Amino acid sequence: MCGIVGVIDQRVGRRARQLLDQLLETMQSRGPDGQGHFVDGKIFMGMKRLAVIDVEGGSQPLTNGAGTVVAFQNGEIYNHAQLRGELELEGIPFRTHSDTEVLAHGYEQWGIEGLLQRVDGMFAIALLDRANQELHLARDRFGEKPLYYSMSGERFAYSSNMTALALLDWVDIGIDIRSVDHYLALHYVPGRRTMLKGIHRLLPGERLRMCLKTMKVQMSRYYSLSLTPLADVDAASLREQLESAVVSRLVADVPVGVFLSGGIDSSLIATLAAKHHPGINTFSMGFEDSRCDESLHAKTVARHIGSTHHHFTFNERSFLELLPAVIESLDDPIGDQALLPTYWLCREARKHVTVVLSGEGADELFGGYDYYRRYLDRQRWTERLLGWVRGTPPQGGETSLSRNAAPVTPSGFPLVLDAATRQSLIGPVNKDDEDWCQNFFATLAHTGDSIQKATVADVLTWLPDDLLVKLDRMAMAHSLEGRAPFLAPALAEIAIRLPAHRKVALRVVAESLLPPGIAGRAKQGFVLPMAQWVGQWFRQAGDLHRYLDLSRISECDTDALQRLLQQEITNGCRNERFLFAMIVLVEWHRSFFARIAARQEHVRYG
Repeated sequence: MCGIVGVIDQRVGRRARQLLDQLLETMQSRGPDGQGHFVDGKIFMGMKRLAVIDVEGGSQPLTNGAGTVVAFQNGEIYNHAQLRGELELEGIPFRTHSDTEVLAHGYEQWGIEGLLQRVDGMFAIALLDRANQELHLARDRFGEKPLYYSMSGERFAYSSNMTALALLDWVDIGIDIRSVDHYLALHYVPGRRTMLKGIHRLLPGERLRMCLKTMKVQMSRYYSLSLTPLADVDAASLREQLESAVVSRLVADVPVGVFLSGGIDSSLIATLAAKHHPGINTFSMGFEDSRCDESLHAKTVARHIGSTHHHFTFNERSFLELLPAVIESLDDPIGDQALLPTYWLCREARKHVTVVLSGEGADELFGGYDYYRRYLDRQRWTERLLGWVRGTPPQGGETSLSRNAAPVTPSGFPLVLDAATRQSLIGPVNKDDEDWCQNFFATLAHTGDSIQKATVADVLTWLPDDLLVKLDRMAMAHSLEGRAPFLAPALAEIAIRLPAHRKVALRVVAESLLPPGIAGRAKQGFVLPMAQWVGQWFRQAGDLHRYLDLSRISECDTDALQRLLQQEITNGCRNERFLFAMIVLVEWHRSFFARIAARQEHVRYG
């Protein structure tokens, strides 16, 4: 686990190493264990390292034997030992036990496409092919690790965070109003865009090739979801795939633990991890409000598997104290209410382990969210779904991500604000016309049924642009590596291709592994007493007009926003998602640009 950065800029000249160090300072918590550099003419690359695999010998960059391929990565390649064995059979010698060296030799042997098709991991990769004068960037299949880029004329840069790119004086850091519109709809910014006009994201499963001679960029996908329906998968096979995923993500040369909420997903991971690591550390977060607290169930599972369990309680005081630190850890704002308890849990876990396994992806892949019920035929599947299904008849027909007749996304995920309300706050915004959005709907058009369409919609948006961002940023704020076994490609592809009536297979696996009463529990979700907390925050903030400093969003009607906020607060903070999203946006707006201004004073070019 690391932070990586690279810049191609002819004018930097002799100050390349100094500028590189200044950019790397922005990601100190991503890699407190070391730093690496590579400078060659107009290209300079660097990394900050969190040592997890080959602690002593894995410092980057790592190269092939001739030094013509230079490899940097943020993340882990879980099947690196298997790939190393294949390369050694071809007579390729290795100098280290690092998974990054496998990338250098693998690229030389198989090319970029062959390498990416073989690796199982979470990663953002930067490979410099000096012989062919090419730079290759790639991001893992589901978007566990971030990778941003910016380009202007003859200049190009990439980074694990937005802060480093925002420091470059040629990067446009104006706020993109289309991103603001998406944020007010979803509480996150989806796809390639970020909140800043000049900074973009490499998409999950995507790679970028740059010709260093012409500075031309080509983007292509090396991975797309397989949507071909499966006839069936028995519980034993599914359990085998899940156990294989967990075991692969336990690989580390440092202590590993598990986030254990008490729900089915994390309980399965913890149970299988404890089978291979007896006494493994598990971590849970509870709440003073019993309606939100699953900690008793987590403790039940911990006793059952014999883990070394650590439990913490989150309260309103924790919320008020931690929010500034959480905002400092974000590049792009995300208004996810679970940010704060996740930050706390990561902080406490880091006192015991360096790597932690988490349950991200399970609900999206196995259809676990309540709002998916609207797409199910109750007459046909109620019994087969063990009583899960209840609610409204099937609906559908959403043709936009955030501008549908009903205020939901194509998955059924409820919007924070509908299109009309957003327009009253920021004016009209151009429709979704970028290539990412077109490809998104093209993918949905090839799904097999309504449940697959809903889950795929979330796998392509909510999962990489909210849930995985939250896990990565909150964990990395404490130099903790978070891993998601449910996103192992073989397991994920089985889950996404299961017919609706077989999504329940995960519950069948749970019944064979978990204590009585855990497998059959209704999904509780990560729900917080947020209305009370955001109300207290706004009371503490004082005058709303002064608090709503969004000067960089010139399109925003601050008076209209103030009236809407006051109305929501007066009505008991019922739209707590909107209120919390606004707190994050306002605090991010203040914090991010203040940090950039403070750092830019020290950034120098040649």
